[in-house]
Amino acid sequence: MLRFSTSVSLMFRELPLAERFAAAARAGFQAVEIQVLMEGRPADIAAAAHDAGVSVALVNVGMGDFLGGGAGLSGVPGREQVFQEELLQTLETASLLGCTQVHIGPSRIPEGVARQACLDRYIANVQMALPLAEQAGIRLLLEPLNRVEGPSVLLTDLEEAVALIEGPFAGRVGLQFDLYHMVLNQVDVPAAFRHHFHHIAHIQFADAPGRRQPGTGSIDFPGLFGMIADSPYAGWTGAEYFPAQPTADTFAWLESWHGRPA
Repeated sequence: MLRFSTSVSLMFRELPLAERFAAAARAGFQAVEIQVLMEGRPADIAAAAHDAGVSVALVNVGMGDFLGGGAGLSGVPGREQVFQEELLQTLETASLLGCTQVHIGPSRIPEGVARQACLDRYIANVQMALPLAEQAGIRLLLEPLNRVEGPSVLLTDLEEAVALIEGPFAGRVGLQFDLYHMVLNQVDVPAAFRHHFHHIAHIQFADAPGRRQPGTGSIDFPGLFGMIADSPYAGWTGAEYFPAQPTADTFAWLESWHGRPA
């Protein structure tokens, strides 16, 4: 099964946030992702999504200074209080939006801090967050990013991420499986998809290199989309790319897929 969602944080940025939801619906999407909640007021976001008739598939816990090149929050010793505050705000907003999946958010290893200290803090933060999320009916997700663009990012290894899910998180955290990051990390995507399928809670994609729309890079999207469509996966597959032109002009890949013979 293949159901596409789209990011209204990376895409449709030609428009104010409140107008991106309707634009996504006009493009044929039934669900959206919001990576940066602080762009708008939660009530306004909820109203815009409701009026457009789209559901919110995924939101991120606030990442602090990560998007500006800083360390972020989720695995940074000394920032646990800020992480908890962002988590609580995100869970409240996700509940308002009817969103049942929340990405924990990435972090970097600060200079002079041991990686193990950061990993320990990440594990402790997630273990703190789990009962709060579960009480709200929300599933937390983690995502390994790519080491090419983020050599100091804490989680870049798929197998380590899965080991966390199966170990200290006891299967209570889902895997956010991003095709773009997997390809840049030289992961065998079909093999990883099959092997870790039971943990995959959300899929994202962009072409590589460049993180643009499908067809601008080297990824075999017809093959990968077919793989997902032919699997029992029932979640959303999220377009999360930086459009190379106005967003509405970047959906040849979507039109091509919708025109695919049954």
